[in-house]
Amino acid sequence: MPLDEEQRLSLNRSKLRKILSGENSQEFGNLTDASGNGIRNNSTLWVIADEETPESLLGASLLELTTKDELDLVIFFENLQNARVTQRRASVLNPPPSIFFLSDGEPVPVEPIAIAGRDNVQTAPSEFDELCLKFGLKSICECGTWKGEILGLEVMRVTDGEIEVGVGKFDREANSLMGSDRPLSEVLASAVEIVSSSRNPGSGLHPLSRLARERWLRADALANPEMFGFENLTCVDPPRERESLRETMPAAAIGIDKTGERVLIVFSVGVDICLVSFIADLISIERPDRVEVVLPEKDILVPVEKCLSYLDVPLNIKGVVGGWETPTV
Repeated sequence: MPLDEEQRLSLNRSKLRKILSGENSQEFGNLTDASGNGIRNNSTLWVIADEETPESLLGASLLELTTKDELDLVIFFENLQNARVTQRRASVLNPPPSIFFLSDGEPVPVEPIAIAGRDNVQTAPSEFDELCLKFGLKSICECGTWKGEILGLEVMRVTDGEIEVGVGKFDREANSLMGSDRPLSEVLASAVEIVSSSRNPGSGLHPLSRLARERWLRADALANPEMFGFENLTCVDPPRERESLRETMPAAAIGIDKTGERVLIVFSVGVDICLVSFIADLISIERPDRVEVVLPEKDILVPVEKCLSYLDVPLNIKGVVGGWETPTV
């Protein structure tokens, strides 16, 4: 029988106490339960990884730190790969958390693992470029795949040299089966009309308006880079490809500011506990001089600001009005 949430947390805290009991050289004093898989004293928060992804665990742990000033963070992993991934991200933080792999129950330090190399970009078919131009789509090559987007929402992509139309995998498959007798431009025109009518100010309740809002913010910035202090912006691949249309993931771009600095601009919505891990990986890849995080104004919250302050790079936060919001006068 699977453990319920409280049993799982209790088991993980017991594991932590057992690990710390073996550290005879240190006196930890009074240990209390923290939220999630953690325990703490007056100086340190200890966390053990469980079912979370490495990026969400690091983010949740940093959020926990924001509730108690000046705590050191120590994270234990039973999965070596996840420990090495988190060590890579921790190296971009200040102060850096201590990351350990539990080898037969004993904590050992780990070396960071490098980010996988990027695939070579293939040239898009000429028909893809023509359709993007005809229907006003933003042409983006992401993780080796060419995509045509409207306000950050994909309506067309190239797969194995073939052009597919639709919003998401299932829509593309349905269009492929049902629209085989229709001209591709006709199928695309229908998709463009549906998405365009659903992504505009005041459309916040429409399902298509709620998808990929981070990419919507980026699309607005790509169309008006001067509002952000740049002549132009270039899309940046995420550290890994999104698994589905509904997966929440920040979007990013690179620009050169007026002083010649290379700036990484990251677009996020809400409180995304994976945001710091996302930025940390892109800092390792892109090596920017500074970072700018763009959020809807209502999402600039103190815990978010504190989490971002752990990134060891010059960083500022810019508040904007999302394209789905009705501007107030």
